[in-house]
Amino acid sequence: MNYKGPELEIIVRDPKQDNTAEVIEKVFGFIKSRPAKIGVYLKDQVDSDLTEQVLKAVDSKGMQKVEMKELVDKVNMTKIEPEIKNLQTAANFVKWTFDNLVGEIEDIIEVEK
Repeated sequence: MNYKGPELEIIVRDPKQDNTAEVIEKVFGFIKSRPAKIGVYLKDQVDSDLTEQVLKAVDSKGMQKVEMKELVDKVNMTKIEPEIKNLQTAANFVKWTFDNLVGEIEDIIEVEK
């Protein structure tokens, strides 16, 4: 209702009944302006007939494939406040654990002396 992001179109597909090539053409039909570039993971292997057909359609539309890994890695490096708090809690727990462990080891060494 109050969504202000990009326009979304949900396409329902029945893989048992729908022709994959027609569905791919339908998807590209929803793209208002043809992008010159499309983001993909170039190093990934083609793992299915659907992937292969989509990549062929991208090539046939004259779109340039661009590697997404670097962008996604940068996005994943960005942390939001709850993630930072979780990291701080985890770091504090590790510090507390090692402080106790070192203390116990020191006590054992002292007792054995």
